Amino acid sequence: MRKLATVVLAAGQGKRMKSSKAKVLHLLAGRPMLHYPLNAARETGSQKIVVVTGYQQEQVRKTFSDTDIVYALQNRQLGTGDAVMSAREALADFNGDTLLLCGDIPLIKGSTLKKLINFHREEENSVTVLTTRKNNPAGYGRIVRDEKGTIQKIVEEKDASPQEKKISEVNSGIYCFDSTFLFKALDSISHHNAQNEYYLTDTIAIAREQKNKAGFLLVPDETEVMGINNRIELARADGEIRKQILERLMLRGVTIIDPQNTYLDLDVQVGKDTAIYPHTFLTGNTKIGEDCLIESGCQISESKIGSHVTIRCNSVINGSVIRDRATIGPFAHIRPASDIGEEVRVGNFVEVKKTSIGKKSKAAHLSYLGDTTIGSEVNIGAGTITCNYDGVKKHPTVIEDNAFIGSNTELVAPVKIGQGSLIGAGSTITRDVPPDSLTVGRAKQVNLKKKPNLTPPGKS
Repeated sequence: MRKLATVVLAAGQGKRMKSSKAKVLHLLAGRPMLHYPLNAARETGSQKIVVVTGYQQEQVRKTFSDTDIVYALQNRQLGTGDAVMSAREALADFNGDTLLLCGDIPLIKGSTLKKLINFHREEENSVTVLTTRKNNPAGYGRIVRDEKGTIQKIVEEKDASPQEKKISEVNSGIYCFDSTFLFKALDSISHHNAQNEYYLTDTIAIAREQKNKAGFLLVPDETEVMGINNRIELARADGEIRKQILERLMLRGVTIIDPQNTYLDLDVQVGKDTAIYPHTFLTGNTKIGEDCLIESGCQISESKIGSHVTIRCNSVINGSVIRDRATIGPFAHIRPASDIGEEVRVGNFVEVKKTSIGKKSKAAHLSYLGDTTIGSEVNIGAGTITCNYDGVKKHPTVIEDNAFIGSNTELVAPVKIGQGSLIGAGSTITRDVPPDSLTVGRAKQVNLKKKPNLTPPGKS
């Protein structure tokens, strides 16, 4: 079996993106654009992957620090041929086939690349190009054939004649080369063209001139080889990737009520029999168990959700764990480093930050719980606040099992509420409460008799 190397071109700035960020670092479904062609290359079993960088090379290398990637630097932006030449040193000792990908073609499938490689080898080609037909081929290199249908050359848009511009079959920018032929052909490329660049596309004509075999493989779906040059195309590609994510989940037993208005990142995992309602965003490395209900308007990021969990509408969960059979929301905010236990209820307008809540405890509404450890079967009354910040430092609150915190209570940290204790409504607690205590920390109520003929305020 011949060896396979992959070269991924990722040196361009992408000026039409109107961004200070390198084009290949823009996100698609939560992952940088370059992730997708790299992943497709790995699916082919490529023994070596070379990424050609240029603009913001340090950021690209930092983002993709995988050990299976070798980097090459294109110092000057002189076209695709020059970019591939930059990888010559990295492939100096390589003998086999070289797959060439573009970092801005993220929808390419590993299965399609395998077909390209197999076809290239079966036909014993020196170069094989992946092509497609486009309804609007403007901007793409045209595939020029002879009367027998044999590929003769690729003509770039700016160099094409009016007749050639009518050709609908275009170059995808993806190739498979015999490595020996590739670098010999690159030495023959000139920059005498409309853009004064070294075109990799010229290798097709060079192969024909040298009596080497050049071939093509047509991709029926032009979307798969869609290039990203601006924010409009970025949004289209993002939508296509997210569509594929949702379709895979639905085939695995997940209910998506309205796929066109549900947004999941690539790394999100969802168990069977879970239902997700519209206008929900599940992002980052989020994992949701089986038989959950995620209502409309929820945002869940970098979190682990157990099974049989209900997330009511418009709740936000970030960097936290929600355990089995818990109920969150509506309008709850679970901030990072929180751990919500089994069968816990966190209700409407409750904010939780860096807090663990034990099994079967509940904070039904209108509370703030920060830097708090809460035991099991604890009741947090409406309006309860843990006063965890003194203006300089954050301080912890501990509420032990079976405690009952009455409504409108302020727990001034650091403070500990003992097991089985009851805090009267409206209390301000500044000292530890021993177990099994009834504690009331509020001013004594005073009732004064109203004086006769007292004029109400604001009237005379």
